[in-house]
Amino acid sequence: MKAMPTAHWQPMALTEGMKGCGGCHKIGLKTEAELRELKEEGAGFGTASCDACHTRHIFSVKEARQPQACRTCHMGIDHPQWEMYSSSKHGVRFLLKQTGILPETVAAPACQTCHMQEGNHAVKTAWGFLAVRLPMPKDEQWASDRATILQGLGVLDPEGEPTARLDVVKAADVARLTQEDWQRERDEMIKTCNGCHSVNFAQRELEKGDQMIREADHLLAEAIHIVAGLYKDGIIDKAESYAFAFPDLLTFHDAPTVIEQRLFLMFLKHRMRTFQGAFHANPDYALWYGWSEMGRDLSEIKLMGEELRMKHK
Repeated sequence: MKAMPTAHWQPMALTEGMKGCGGCHKIGLKTEAELRELKEEGAGFGTASCDACHTRHIFSVKEARQPQACRTCHMGIDHPQWEMYSSSKHGVRFLLKQTGILPETVAAPACQTCHMQEGNHAVKTAWGFLAVRLPMPKDEQWASDRATILQGLGVLDPEGEPTARLDVVKAADVARLTQEDWQRERDEMIKTCNGCHSVNFAQRELEKGDQMIREADHLLAEAIHIVAGLYKDGIIDKAESYAFAFPDLLTFHDAPTVIEQRLFLMFLKHRMRTFQGAFHANPDYALWYGWSEMGRDLSEIKLMGEELRMKHK
């Protein structure tokens, strides 16, 4: 989805990077004045209307319950849930059910089955959109890697202290910031999975997703430190908009150098595919479109970093 013009975003809570998602996911995040301004300008985009899923004229609940209703937005670079779901066993069985090849009674979850339980429109998950959360894990390496990513997101400063961006994260509710919040969403998902699977099976499968996040975080953290080292040694200039001595992962395609662009892709494209593919029961997608690409990203970032250092000398 295309971002709204920058002028519209500056006064809003999601200024810090949530560029593409705000077109739909802005319920409760706009002031009354901002809503009035959007409506006066005749903007149909960004007002979070229900007809994004219940399309206009018929406002069909049946339509909105189909996985294809999610497809228009939940595809593409940063969240290709449609691609990974539709090619997973869950998605294939649902398609066969829709086309009448499998009977109507067969178990086949749609997106709404897992993410809108009993019609809940909050669409929350335990790990949130970016798969970073608090508190820190007990695993020391993972805790260090996650701190690096949170610093790259600008949520923690170089000393590990919270920044003003944490308030943005809280307002947007895109991450779980307490163990209780995380556990509540995890328990809700296990309850949903238990409709077809045993609790033990569901727990093990979701834990595989947790482990994929841990492994992906380790690769990303190494890449962040490489770019941060180039800033520190004066080899590339840190953009004035960057508050700290870390690359800003939310700069997206505005990242000024090739190595920073590669880091952006590693974070927003390939890391997302790695853990989202795992949670969507599509290990092949997680491996080849996510994990494997992260490995290539890191190799290229290492090589570019070495070349930049050689040129600097």
